[in-house]
Amino acid sequence: MSTHEVYRDGKVHVLREECGTCIFRPATRPVDGARVAGMVRDTMDEPGATVVCHSTLYQDDVRHAICRGWFDRLGDRDPILRLAVAMDIIVEQEPPRKLGG
Repeated sequence: MSTHEVYRDGKVHVLREECGTCIFRPATRPVDGARVAGMVRDTMDEPGATVVCHSTLYQDDVRHAICRGWFDRLGDRDPILRLAVAMDIIVEQEPPRKLGG
């Protein structure tokens, strides 16, 4: 739930769409629902905290971005992200290719 470089170049970087294994898609998420609930609780306790898309964390050639599932469901609850939207400094980033493909 740290920034992991999602705030860079004067912009806030968010995935354009949910990745195929988004933690907010119960049928395909790589972690259990209790872990997702814990991540949500952690982000709600700290203004500006987000969930970084796991697909952007483990590839050397991919810059980090906020999880689109998190942003769509919870981003409007964070005053910092509401301000970023109002200031038009959200940049939508394409989801990365699948690992190994």
